[in-house]
Amino acid sequence: MLLLVSQTTFAQEKRVMKSFTFKSDKSKKNSEDKTTIYEGNVMMKNDNISFENAEKVIYNAEYGTYTIYSPKNFKIIAAKSVHKTGKKEDSHVIIYNMREESVTF
Repeated sequence: MLLLVSQTTFAQEKRVMKSFTFKSDKSKKNSEDKTTIYEGNVMMKNDNISFENAEKVIYNAEYGTYTIYSPKNFKIIAAKSVHKTGKKEDSHVIIYNMREESVTF
């Protein structure tokens, strides 16, 4: 009698951000709702996205999201998913989820 056993192990890959550059004219942190609002010439560049001169960015630490308002030269370098809402009133807003590596516009 011949017994063959196969075992496959799945491990969730944890990605480490290699570079992250961020700057703005001013920022305001709200500890209660775990957000930080950055305003004025906001610039961000990391392994997944880059943009410059956004009017405002709201970072939500609880969900790992950046809500980006009116960015210039927005580029997707790498993303696991990209979604389009199709809402005209939100055409100036882009949501980047750092944990899921997703972009919604």
